[in-house]
Amino acid sequence: MESLLEEAATCSEAVELSKDDQKENEQGLKEPVAPVSVEMGCCGCADEPSSKVEPTTPESRGSPSNYSEQIFVKDRSCTDILALIIILALVGGFAFMMTNVVKKGDIYRVIYGYDNCGNVCGRVTSYEPNDPKFQCKGGDYTKKPYLEINIQPNGVKDRQCVANCTVDDSKMLFLNRCVHKKVTETINSIIRTLRLDSVYNEAVTDLGIAWRELIYLLLIALALSLGILVAFRYMVQYVIYIVLIGAVVACIGGTTYLWIAWYQEKQSLSKGDIYEEDSSVEPYFVYSIIMSIVTVIVLLVILVMRKRIELVMQLFREAGKAVYSMPALLFQPIYTYLLIGGTVVAWVYCMLWIESAGDIYLNRKNHIHFKKDALIIATRWYNLFLFFVACEFYLGCQHMVVACAVARWFFTRDKKRLSLPVAKGFGYLLKYHMGTVAFGALIIGIVRLVRAMISFVQKHLKRYDNSFVKGILWCCQCCLWCFECALKFLSRNAYIETAIYGCNFCTGGKKAFQALSSNILRVAAINSVGDFVLFLGKVLVVTLTVVSGIYLMQVQKKDGLNHPWIPITLAGIFAFLVAHCFISIYEMIIDTIFICFCEDCEKNDGISRPYFMSRGLMEFVENSKKALRQLEEQEIRPI
Repeated sequence: MESLLEEAATCSEAVELSKDDQKENEQGLKEPVAPVSVEMGCCGCADEPSSKVEPTTPESRGSPSNYSEQIFVKDRSCTDILALIIILALVGGFAFMMTNVVKKGDIYRVIYGYDNCGNVCGRVTSYEPNDPKFQCKGGDYTKKPYLEINIQPNGVKDRQCVANCTVDDSKMLFLNRCVHKKVTETINSIIRTLRLDSVYNEAVTDLGIAWRELIYLLLIALALSLGILVAFRYMVQYVIYIVLIGAVVACIGGTTYLWIAWYQEKQSLSKGDIYEEDSSVEPYFVYSIIMSIVTVIVLLVILVMRKRIELVMQLFREAGKAVYSMPALLFQPIYTYLLIGGTVVAWVYCMLWIESAGDIYLNRKNHIHFKKDALIIATRWYNLFLFFVACEFYLGCQHMVVACAVARWFFTRDKKRLSLPVAKGFGYLLKYHMGTVAFGALIIGIVRLVRAMISFVQKHLKRYDNSFVKGILWCCQCCLWCFECALKFLSRNAYIETAIYGCNFCTGGKKAFQALSSNILRVAAINSVGDFVLFLGKVLVVTLTVVSGIYLMQVQKKDGLNHPWIPITLAGIFAFLVAHCFISIYEMIIDTIFICFCEDCEKNDGISRPYFMSRGLMEFVENSKKALRQLEEQEIRPI
């Protein structure tokens, strides 16, 4: 049976044979006969009373060539290789530009500072023999490691390297600079007022005492996160019902309270208990109307999407099954965030070199400075752009690996025969789809770079009082932010389509848009109810971890702690990061299963072409009874 199905899936003809016809055709007894099909609607176009997905047939879709397309293609080719070449070329160009920066820069100019002659404090500075204007530059300043900055009466900054800041009582050491104490008097006074002068030392001491408890809390957060994922599989319906009932009760209760408050205020005004100018009748009336409209909308949305909410529950259960079958999925964020952390360090290191680089020149005060040319300024933005692209590329690789593994799991009938799906998904990424991930990262990186440039312009326009230009820039920033969010959402779903069909980014984006637009109400239910449930999971993990920390730190009265809230807060932050890592993977799994469900409905009808989906998901298909009966007949039929 499985071999026949695989043969039918890879067939290039537009009409798929039934099982008996395939056997007779292989034996040469008869010509292929197309199965009789019933005209059906598109995926997700069912009427509201049933609210189920209607499977499609080649005839109803009007595109027989598309039907011959195999679900979860195994014979793949490299996709969007040009985008990967562009990224490699960008990295090569950045390496070339950084060589120019290194020639003109010295990272210790930023770290230690330099004096009026361009000599780096605490370092040996080379001479400038070709130009007599810079004859003071050069020398051994290793015994003068600190930079002292004095402002002369005419406003000119005088920079000198000194051996010690403590010679002058009016100076203090900060970031290898001798800073005048008057500059920090306001900050110090605030710190003393809030009694924060010793908090840092006490916090370090507290962390040294409670490090074992922090490890315990981290393990508790890890166990709670895994427990939440298990609860999502078996008890998600109760969580969703509680959320929906809470939303309805809150809306109805809020509306009732506002109307009662309006009535009481109106009665008090009519009795003369309050003056008309002090009354809040009109505000209460407006608030009551707005809250009533919100309540009606919430009730209608829940009523309309009640069937879709059941699909959300089933998707959570299917995601739990996928995690149980492929536990390696939960470890994908580890290498992703390690790579992002390494990229942050590299970006900061390159930024220090860029900020230190420049061509030496003598200003009107006969002080040596380093002026940045156009190439160095371009390198600054280049560095930021590559940082954005790299982060999105790492996240895209994670999404692609998860999508490939889950799609393989979904479109495998016998789950027991599934072997190393996560490793094979990683292999698909490396061999075929690095270019697709690079394409998505480039698009999002460009949008983020434009947003950063607009923020830079906004910062420099603060000195000018031009509300019209500020409003235009703010609108541009808002529109670009919305566009970036839409791109991220579409890219994630494009990666899923690429994982299923092995197509390029544009084709995957088109397929994802068609699948999402034809199931817009289900997408709304998943992104509203589903995301809120996942958020509640994160909140629950953080809350239980903080409560455990309070018990360990305060109830058990840990000796020597000055500020128990410091390790408890740190444990809460760690708990949120751990929960976010696990639950973000869970979210991607749910999205992948939903797209696979839509594609399964579009390619198969459950009768002549059996579904790949589970029995639970089959309940949300229009011909679910026929498909289940057909499945039961196939299971009891002797082989």
